[in-house]
Amino acid sequence: MSKIAEAVADLNMQPQVRSAPMLAFWFLLDGLSLANRANREGMHANALALTRQCYEAIGVIELGVCGHPEAESVLLRWDDDRLTPGKLRAWLDANVWPNSGTGLWDEPWSDFMSQFSQAIQPYAHYGRGLAQWQLRLHRLDYGSNPEDDIKAIIEMAPRAYDAQKATRITLFHGLLTYVLARIWATRYGEQDVAMREEINQLGAALGRSRYLDGHQTDWHQQFWAMLWERGGGTVLE
Repeated sequence: MSKIAEAVADLNMQPQVRSAPMLAFWFLLDGLSLANRANREGMHANALALTRQCYEAIGVIELGVCGHPEAESVLLRWDDDRLTPGKLRAWLDANVWPNSGTGLWDEPWSDFMSQFSQAIQPYAHYGRGLAQWQLRLHRLDYGSNPEDDIKAIIEMAPRAYDAQKATRITLFHGLLTYVLARIWATRYGEQDVAMREEINQLGAALGRSRYLDGHQTDWHQQFWAMLWERGGGTVLE
């Protein structure tokens, strides 16, 4: 995080937007801290809602760090409320991400970021999907035959701590950290070989997670609320 902090602290941009990436970075740090606390205390839905806002801040940070000659003008449009978060990401997709290498499984970085966005986008507002993160799944009964209905024992209570949900939110926080590191590495990585290697090691570790199977499926689905194992694989609600 200190590398990004240094990068956003001294930007050669107009005063109107010079501080915007730094403010976005501070927002992300505080948001992750609050989300981590909420997650540990069983407020998983609240943690995801906070994490969703952290994700929005990343685009502003990347505009400040990427070094693209048009980034300042794009940031000015954002500052003037003439650029939605979706349009901001579309600009990055067209102008920055093609030069950002590959994701966790050698897919284009644009594909990785698309899955990253789809994983957290459903939690922009309070709805059924987010509400399911308030439930604790205790166990499942598959029945004796494959065609039998699945029966679930679910706890509904304030701050119902679910260890699996907490783990998957922590994984998403790890992905946020990895994305920030890659943003820095795309611009400055050639100057710090040791740090670039650490970032590669982090990506390799994340790519081996049992809760990510991006090399096989659309991994954004792994962040649906209800997920369990059956026959060595995962089943999504």
